[in-house]
Amino acid sequence: MSTFFRLVLLKALLLAALPVLAQSQAIARHARQAPDSLRHNLPQLVDYLLEPAGNEREKAYSLYAWVVHNITYDGEAGSQGRRINQSLSDILRRGSGTCFDYSLLYAALCRQAGLLCMPVSGYARQGLGALEVPPVPDHSWNAVFLDGQWHLLDATWGAAPGQDALMAEYSTGYFLTPPRLFLLNHLPAMPMWQLLPCPVSPEEYSRPAETLLPLADERGPCFDFADTIRAFLRLPPEEQRLAEAEAAYRFHPTAGNRAAWAQAITDYAVGLSEQAERLLQQDSLKAFLQRQQEAIFRCRQARALAPPLPWQTELFAGLLANRAVALNQLSDEVDSAGEELALLREARKCLEEAQEALRTLPEDNYYRQYAEQQCAAYLEAVMHNIGRLE
Repeated sequence: MSTFFRLVLLKALLLAALPVLAQSQAIARHARQAPDSLRHNLPQLVDYLLEPAGNEREKAYSLYAWVVHNITYDGEAGSQGRRINQSLSDILRRGSGTCFDYSLLYAALCRQAGLLCMPVSGYARQGLGALEVPPVPDHSWNAVFLDGQWHLLDATWGAAPGQDALMAEYSTGYFLTPPRLFLLNHLPAMPMWQLLPCPVSPEEYSRPAETLLPLADERGPCFDFADTIRAFLRLPPEEQRLAEAEAAYRFHPTAGNRAAWAQAITDYAVGLSEQAERLLQQDSLKAFLQRQQEAIFRCRQARALAPPLPWQTELFAGLLANRAVALNQLSDEVDSAGEELALLREARKCLEEAQEALRTLPEDNYYRQYAEQQCAAYLEAVMHNIGRLE
């Protein structure tokens, strides 16, 4: 192709891009001019931001433009890794937060706008050189589903002033960044959020960023990330959190991610325990025992992964003791002596395991002192009934 035709083609491409650029600028200007009073009413804020948007991409961009213009990064909280906002209301009221707050707020705005959007956690690097991947995720961003495809964006870094190494080297920003470029400084804890046909590993990501482009461009497909995402999104929210923690550990099996997985399992057990209590209130003893047994199984699983915190041990012992009481109650309702004896023996095992767990707590722990007395009393009653039947 001659130089003349190259110039003609370049001019045509630039002219075609001008209306898109002008519309983006108009949307960003509209978002920046949003009345400050709207930040306290999410539905009204989103209605305002969607006014100039004609399609899903423009909707997503208007929300993005508002967030990067109205939320500032709290560097002190970010460096200390602590939460300063406990709710969306806190983020909107303070107008500042960490990367987690940016991703949480953007996802909430998208939900209000009817867009499917997920917060994504992972590992980030400030430059493009080699790095040691942190032991636990240290950054958050978003994946948004627009016009039948998933895209990536980072409102936190989009709000940062100036140009970073990725933007300077590859002339890109942090709104709907191509996945192969986004990967250069963002590694999701769940590989599916790389949005690549064959994800790179933490070991590969730790190398200089320039070595990742051939991997992203040349490796053939090894899994279908879209199908994996669809299956993940079909899970209830509490199971999504559990699946995310497990995937993060299996992808980058550090002690920190192992402890985070154990914590997620324990949180799941808490939810199961609360469900069990509601079933007990409905006089559904067998359903209560089934749900509680799953909670106990999850606690055992978590304890095998990481040393439990005192409150986690208290939860585990309490579940075992409550199960023993319920089994003892159920033994009065069965027809045969054999069934009654089997239930009482299981109750005895639960109480003995609860006592063993309680002994790992400090002797001056109030819960231990109270629960040990209760377990001893329950065990004495159960043993009396077992002796009666044997």
